[in-house]
Amino acid sequence: MIKYGGMAVMAEDVRVSLAFYRDILGLELMMDNGDEHVMFKCGVALWKRDAAHKLIFGSVCDGSSTMFELFFESDSINEDYERLSVAAKVVNPLEEQPWGQLTFRIADPDGHLIEIGEKLSDSIKRMRTSGMTDDEISIRTHVGKDMLDSL
Repeated sequence: MIKYGGMAVMAEDVRVSLAFYRDILGLELMMDNGDEHVMFKCGVALWKRDAAHKLIFGSVCDGSSTMFELFFESDSINEDYERLSVAAKVVNPLEEQPWGQLTFRIADPDGHLIEIGEKLSDSIKRMRTSGMTDDEISIRTHVGKDMLDSL
């Protein structure tokens, strides 16, 4: 069985990115290997871009790619948006996505895209409160009707 284990972020300056992920996003540090690598308890790792490209990617990557997005769920999306929108570059403001979830996107110091979204269970509660039926919610969220209460 394969489980999600984390995400490696290639950083130009690990110390600058460490401060962002720890101090602004509030991630808890698990391991600090100096200027080349740190690991947070949630599974996000920061690698110094030059060291990582030599060690991990070898010749398959030119070192300029940032083709991924980190996703985090929020217990208080409005409060987190207020806090993070003044501390980080906002790429997309807080808005409801086509599938009904409230999200916003910010960039870390190296330009990596980070999406913060309300928990899908909160989206479902919000849609129910607005009067949507479970059939309508299932169609909008792409979550099976039988799964709506298990999220």
